[in-house]
Amino acid sequence: MIKRFFALMMLLFMISMTAACGMSVEHGEDSGVEEVNNESQNDEEDSKEDSKEDGGQGIVAGEVEPSITKNEKGQFVYTVKNQTEKEVTFEFSSSQRYDYAVKNSSGETIFLYSSAAAFMQVLGSETLAQGEELSYTIELPPGEDFEGAASLEVWLTPKGGKKAPISTSLK
Repeated sequence: MIKRFFALMMLLFMISMTAACGMSVEHGEDSGVEEVNNESQNDEEDSKEDSKEDGGQGIVAGEVEPSITKNEKGQFVYTVKNQTEKEVTFEFSSSQRYDYAVKNSSGETIFLYSSAAAFMQVLGSETLAQGEELSYTIELPPGEDFEGAASLEVWLTPKGGKKAPISTSLK
């Protein structure tokens, strides 16, 4: 009798936990991006310093801005800069921070980085203060057939889907 009661309680517990895993705290999907407001007295001074470093442009209030450049080794450097007025935190569900796709001239994906790589299943986050940036070096894998490749599309992979996508021509 006690064994049956215990088994029933375990079954109910597992059902309730399974149902709870599929529920979201907020309405809609978790975006994986959290803005953190850390007010400080030095915000005005930091803004002036950023203005000097950026050649007088300063921070353009708005969004997280992606860019891609090609370095002297033929690698692509994907950079994401926080152009908002607050810290931005990206929450990740694995060790993967970005993904990229090589596409042909028809827009079809001919190589997807995440399909050829393995990532640790660990939670993590990256926080960008106002004006800060993250950079990742992308080296297209040797031995892959990229004949007909026309573009490279790169994006961050936080919880909730693609963030800061950008595309560049490979020709």
